[in-house]
Amino acid sequence: MKEEINIHSTNTERRGEPSDSAEIPATPATGGFKNPPLQGAETERMGVPSGAPETPADTGKSTELETALGEATKSLEAKTGECDRLKAALDDAVCAYRKLAVSASPLYSDDIISGSSIEEIDTSIKKVNGLVKKMRSSLEAELKDLTIPAGAPERSAPDLSGLSPREKIKQGLDRK
Repeated sequence: MKEEINIHSTNTERRGEPSDSAEIPATPATGGFKNPPLQGAETERMGVPSGAPETPADTGKSTELETALGEATKSLEAKTGECDRLKAALDDAVCAYRKLAVSASPLYSDDIISGSSIEEIDTSIKKVNGLVKKMRSSLEAELKDLTIPAGAPERSAPDLSGLSPREKIKQGLDRK
């Protein structure tokens, strides 16, 4: 979590404070500060000699920091491995969900249902269901227009008026 600290002071001149007043101009040499950050003799006067060798206390801090860095690196590697394992498990779950969705209805097939996440698969299923509803309603509209008489048609004798005498005789002999 990153915290932001805003300190507003109007009439103070601190070293290293950004210049925001018109009284003291910021110059490129000061890096945009009213007064340049502490350097050289000023830092020595404050108890921090410039170019001084590391003290045993500094070496201890360095070792602590290196140890903390090593632990953080190991933790990061463990979290990365856990993340990779969870991604593989998610991919397996999405694949199983897709197979289950395809097997749930005869309307769905592997080439119609697509997606690499559960949300994408659900969206694909909704599209297919919408398409099925549209097709069903159009087929029902077509069936309403088509009329088929109920029951069987009347039985009547075949019309022989258009046949020649020879064909009529043949028809008569075939009936027996």
